Amino acid sequence: MQVDALTLAALADEFTHDLRGARIDDVIQPTPNAVALQTYGGGRNRWLLISTHPQLARIHYTSAKPRKLTAEPPAFVMLLRKHLEGARIVAIRQPRWERMIELGFGRGADQATETASAWLIIEIMGRNSNITLTDAEQVILGALRLASAETNTYRTILPHQPYRYPPPQMRDLRGLSLPKLSPTDVNALELREAALSALEAEAHAELLTSAAGDTSHTSDTGATEKRSGRRRKHEALTVAGLLTAQLLGFSREMGREVAARALGASETPLTNELSWETLASETRDFATLATTHDWRPTLAYRTADDVAPFTCAVYAPRQYAPTTVLQPAESANAMLDTYFKGAEWQGAMESAKGDLRRILQTQRDRCQRKDEALRHELAALDETPRLRTEADILLTYQTGIAPGQTSFTIENPFGDDGDETTAGAGPITLTLDPRLTPVENANIRYARYHKLQRAAEQIPPQIEANTLELARVEQLRADLDLAETPAEVTHVRSEVAEAGYIRGGAEARRLAKEQRGKKKLKSQKISKFGKGGKAGKGGAAAPRAPEGGTPLRRKLAGEFIALIGKNSRQNEEVTFHQAAQNDMWLHARGVAGAHVIVKSGGRAVPEEALREAAALAAYYSQARGEGNAQVDYTEARYVRHMKGGGPGMVIYERERALHVAPAEAGDPA
Repeated sequence: MQVDALTLAALADEFTHDLRGARIDDVIQPTPNAVALQTYGGGRNRWLLISTHPQLARIHYTSAKPRKLTAEPPAFVMLLRKHLEGARIVAIRQPRWERMIELGFGRGADQATETASAWLIIEIMGRNSNITLTDAEQVILGALRLASAETNTYRTILPHQPYRYPPPQMRDLRGLSLPKLSPTDVNALELREAALSALEAEAHAELLTSAAGDTSHTSDTGATEKRSGRRRKHEALTVAGLLTAQLLGFSREMGREVAARALGASETPLTNELSWETLASETRDFATLATTHDWRPTLAYRTADDVAPFTCAVYAPRQYAPTTVLQPAESANAMLDTYFKGAEWQGAMESAKGDLRRILQTQRDRCQRKDEALRHELAALDETPRLRTEADILLTYQTGIAPGQTSFTIENPFGDDGDETTAGAGPITLTLDPRLTPVENANIRYARYHKLQRAAEQIPPQIEANTLELARVEQLRADLDLAETPAEVTHVRSEVAEAGYIRGGAEARRLAKEQRGKKKLKSQKISKFGKGGKAGKGGAAAPRAPEGGTPLRRKLAGEFIALIGKNSRQNEEVTFHQAAQNDMWLHARGVAGAHVIVKSGGRAVPEEALREAAALAAYYSQARGEGNAQVDYTEARYVRHMKGGGPGMVIYERERALHVAPAEAGDPA
């Protein structure tokens, strides 16, 4: 669903009622594509979110302060703060049938005269969406996305340049570029003429495609497949597509809605035999919403059990199946806030995780390849006894081997395993290098034998170390998957840098260690002197802050509390600093994930609480997407650090297992 001109018209009406006279108290940038203004008016605070995301561009109030990816405000936000903080919204404009909203800001005497000293121009146009700040004379002060004359030949978006509105909406009619039709005045003749033009252009295109297909050589399989692929991708002309292409401000959803109301089907094919009068009349009636302001914000759900709507509109839609559940919204702002809730934030978080995910995947692949190579070398150790036996035979029977001989066959005097007691187990044939003497052939085998002996001592520790590293990489991947805030992503980044997986990571590791050292020193000072900063009998030591953030807390059945570590440092914290010896410890088997501690207080943990904790352990692990997961549980006293392992890497014993479905059980504690 795209925010179209009709939706912006409804928003402009609400903004005129709610935002006129509101004061701007703060400006932040939640994501790289969005800006949020804190407004105060009518006795209440509101956050106005403006997004230029290519697929999620929009403007609306939010129910809560938007979360920020970074703490440092960029230059454009600083510019907005300079010109807008303390100013009031004195004017709101929405050009008819344009996907734009303009907010005028004034200070002092400007507020009484409604004269704007600055304008914030919001263009909701998909990939071309932008936010531009201008002065009273429409000279650009700054923009979220700047564009030079080289990148935008129609208009330049740079400071000190005059602001120019986007190009007018044009349509194609028999090869001519004409202004689009007004939906409030369109008539049947205009629609029919546009339809005939589209059908003729379609017939001409099919004729050209057919001619190209006839002249293609039958052996040119690749070219034929490409042309047939283009034909498969071609979409049939529909009434909705015609309305979108010919009418001012009409989105695809609006075109389908009018087609459904006028002709009974939202995807009615475009033909010459349509009721053009009915279609034109319904188009004009639908377009009067912009003047009657009879807005009916509606959220559409596919079924009554759906949590999130699949689309929304500022009118009661009729284009969807009868099973669609239509739920009226309090306002257009509330409708958009519900529909887009969390969508852009999740995308921004995934983008922030992208480089780390690639780094960890590369390291994981490297560890797996190394493991395969080491185990292949370990399997080669099986030839060690044979090499020793062959070398001994060559030295013992060297006088019986003629110069230049390529092979030597003899009854094995040492047996299959090199033991003289099993001699005579069968003949053995030795391949020889004819250029070398028997002693030199024997020495080659001895050298290979001694190399494999050294490998037998070195390979198992290497396999163990590589297995530990692979486990750490898997834990970091799980930490990244579970990270839901910028701080948690930053923590994972520091852990990845400390592990040496980021190029130029030596400096990053040094800084990370220095930072932990400072935190440790600060913690020690607080513990020694107390919160007041002076030593004394009454000085209470402040609690030590976990390095990886604060673990989650959930209430379980029977008034039990579960502690959940969402990353390796939090796992270390809950398991070895917050868990008592008789508390229950849980972890999903065979995958990286959270350590879950059930604080028992010496009581027996009932099965219901244990299953809720197991569901949490599975949910906060790499088994989250599985229908059923095995979770091990034991008392915390039986959990200890893995030798040579990183933070949160443990081994445990005396465990039992539960099979549960991953779920975010329990209420926050």
